Amino acid sequence: MSVVGGAAGPGHNRSAEQLSDDQLQGLTRQHAAKRAKLLEAEKKTKADRMNFDKIIKSDLGATGLANIKLLLDLETPEGEARIKADMERQAMVARWAGLAIGTQGALFDQDRRPVEDRAFDDGKRDGMSGKTLATSHASGTEAYNKYVEGWHAGQAINAAGIRQKPPEAELLRKEGAE
Repeated sequence: MSVVGGAAGPGHNRSAEQLSDDQLQGLTRQHAAKRAKLLEAEKKTKADRMNFDKIIKSDLGATGLANIKLLLDLETPEGEARIKADMERQAMVARWAGLAIGTQGALFDQDRRPVEDRAFDDGKRDGMSGKTLATSHASGTEAYNKYVEGWHAGQAINAAGIRQKPPEAELLRKEGAE
């Protein structure tokens, strides 16, 4: 640290309380000038990066930048763990939504599982969603029976009372508590 008009130089770390008013003002002005240069460089660098991001989108398409970010994330153990966790979460939610995990929907554009399995999953999802018991399957068919079975399974999950405390319950103070 170099101080204007003082004895302290590099390696002589003095606290602000040990500096005279003139020394403190001089050091503050030096730091302000250096910080202003760094902020200007940061603005230019950010503008350059944003302009290059536009080139990436132009060259690689709408997902090009996302692909680059993913690639960079996968080059670190932390990024890889984050990506794996996100993929697991997405697979779970896709399963909840009825997407047949493990199939290649783009190749066939239809769920190739047996109709009874799909009917059960549809019924369970509708039951958990609180929808009315209504199916497009013909009464008396195995698919109809599986849908109804799934719907009741979904209702049973709701009836089990898997509920969390409402957020406002945590915010309210107990009487007499400070």
